[in-house]
Amino acid sequence: MIDENRENYRGVARRGSVLYFVVADLANIDPMYQYSLEFFTKLFVMRLEKSEKSTDLDQRLSILITDITRAFYFSICRGLFEKDKLLYSFLNATSILRRSGDIDPDEWNFYLRGSPMDYSKNEQKIDYIEKSTFLALCGLEEAHPNFKNLVRSFEDTSDKIIWKSIVASDEPHLIPLPPIFEDRLTNFQKLMLHKNLRPGKMMFSVKAFVKNELGAKFIESPPFDLEGSLADSTNITPIIFVLSPGADPIAYLNALAEKKGMKDRLQAISLGQGQGTKAEKLIT
Repeated sequence: MIDENRENYRGVARRGSVLYFVVADLANIDPMYQYSLEFFTKLFVMRLEKSEKSTDLDQRLSILITDITRAFYFSICRGLFEKDKLLYSFLNATSILRRSGDIDPDEWNFYLRGSPMDYSKNEQKIDYIEKSTFLALCGLEEAHPNFKNLVRSFEDTSDKIIWKSIVASDEPHLIPLPPIFEDRLTNFQKLMLHKNLRPGKMMFSVKAFVKNELGAKFIESPPFDLEGSLADSTNITPIIFVLSPGADPIAYLNALAEKKGMKDRLQAISLGQGQGTKAEKLIT
C-alpha cells in the first residue's frame, strides 16, 4: 500500500530531480554557484511540509509541483548575480520540457549548435534575409516536421508580408507568425525560429518563452527578501551575505529582528583580534 501511494508522487520527485540538476550545473557559469545536495534536499522537504494541503490527490500534486518550482526559483535567485537570473529561468523551463519529451534532442542540439548539414548549394530566392539566415531556415526544416515548407512560406506572396515585418521589427516576438506556423509551432520552436531570424533580440524572445511556459514571476527579478531567507533556514543554518561595494544588510537585519521581537537578543560582532572566543560563545 505504501509503495502504491508513493508511486503517485513520482511526478513531484521527477520535478525535484530536474530542478536539482539545473542548480548543480550553475557552477559551470560561476564557481561561486555551488549548492550541495543536502541544501537542496532540506529545502525540498521543507516545501513538502509548508505547501498548501489538499485531500484531492491531483490538486495536491499540482500544488506541490508549482510550489517547489517557484520556491527554488526565489531561493536560488537570492544567490545569483542579476545577469544570470534569466539564464537560470530559461534552463529551468527547457529542462522541464526536455524531461517531459516536449523538446526532443534534435531540437535542443539545433538550438545550441545549429545544423551540421551543408545547405550552401540550395538556391536562395528570398531577397530580404541574409544568406546565413536562409541556410538556418533550411536547417530548421530538417530539425523538426513542424518546420516543413518554412522556406516556401518565406517565398509566399501573402506570408512574405508577415516575415518582412518580423525581420524589421524592434519587437519581433510580439508579431504573430503566419497562421500555419503560429498554430503548429511550440513555444520552444518559435524561439528556435527567432534565434535564427533575429539573434540580436533574443533577450526579449527568451523572456516571452519563459513567461509562456512557467509564468510571469519567472522573468521578474525577486526583490531582496531577508525574511524569506530566514523562512528557508533553520536555527542551525547560517545565512552568509556575500557583499559587493556599498551593500550593507545591517539595516535589514535590525528591522527583521525588531519585527520578530528579537531586537534585544541580536548581537553584532566585528571579528578581529580577540573576538573569536566571544563569537563562539554567542553562537553556542
